[in-house]
Amino acid sequence: MSQDQSRPSASGLDVLISGGSMGGLFTGIALARSGHSPTIYERSAGALESRGGGIVAQQNIRRFLADHDVVDPDAITTRSHERRFLTESGDVERAAPETMVFTSWDALYRQLRDAFPDERYRTGAKITSVSPEAATATIADEAERAADLVVAAEGGQSTTRAQLYPDAEPEFASYLAWRGVVDEAALSTACVEAFDGTFTFYQGADHLILAYFIPGADGETEPGSRRLNWVWYDTLDGRDREAIFTDTSGTERRLSVAPGRLRDPVRRRQRERAATLPPVFETLVGETPDLFVQAIYDLTVPSMVADRACLLGDAAFVARPHTAAGTAKSAGDATALADALASHESVDDALAAWNQRRTEYGTALVDRGKKMGDERLNLR
Repeated sequence: MSQDQSRPSASGLDVLISGGSMGGLFTGIALARSGHSPTIYERSAGALESRGGGIVAQQNIRRFLADHDVVDPDAITTRSHERRFLTESGDVERAAPETMVFTSWDALYRQLRDAFPDERYRTGAKITSVSPEAATATIADEAERAADLVVAAEGGQSTTRAQLYPDAEPEFASYLAWRGVVDEAALSTACVEAFDGTFTFYQGADHLILAYFIPGADGETEPGSRRLNWVWYDTLDGRDREAIFTDTSGTERRLSVAPGRLRDPVRRRQRERAATLPPVFETLVGETPDLFVQAIYDLTVPSMVADRACLLGDAAFVARPHTAAGTAKSAGDATALADALASHESVDDALAAWNQRRTEYGTALVDRGKKMGDERLNLR
């Protein structure tokens, strides 16, 4: 490395980023714009598989897209103008004006990936270990790679976090998020009209379901080409978690089962439970071709920085989805890291300032998510 290892300059850094999903791409784009040389290492061999779900496009996400010349945010977002709660019979219990902006995982990922140069995005390259003191990483089937800074943006099942903080384990929150996405063209006119322009909820005794429109598979936002995204927070209801999270291949998944991989008995049981929902939500769940499920959990780390390695996004903190801040947190972490490096003379000083600011934010966000989830599902 060109910098003095004891106290390197915080400019023009060679940065190794482990993980090529949202957090890695936000970080790579932000650091490249700031004059650094980031390289992303993604363990998947090709394009990442679509997560298929909706994302609340918080203001900082939209600002990132515009400020970094990624895409006009309006081109890949939809909007609702009313928050609406239904009764069990399907009547409107209450409603209030509110503008919310949404996008989809695949539309956002595609734009971020297109904005990052192919020659600095390496696929099929898994980071197997990191040496924080030396800012080096071992890549499977390759020699050790040295850098000025290593960023682990590997998501909630980060192997780097497991190496640095083996006691920082995800804590299951005792409920699940069932999810689905349906093409608008496949929905009845009545269903489209019920959800169009609204962010719609139903709160049951021990469950909560919501729905909103997101862009189509290729980012389309015009009516008729969108998709309807729903999330249903539900308790285990006496069922065996292991059975739910064993997919069609017979493999037990720890945190999620992807679209198309739920076993028939599991999918059928959840559709039967949809009879407890308002009719329009029951219809929506029944018409969803590929349900998928995620365990709701909380995750915190004592520090986001260990020498010259740092944890970013869900590798460091996972807050419950009620906060609608998971993707926004990754964008915020990335932007704050670039800003810290630009405003400090040394990497150590920059990381210390970034770590304090973002660890406080992540801890508070996880706490807020716990409170929101426990109150909404009556878990207290």
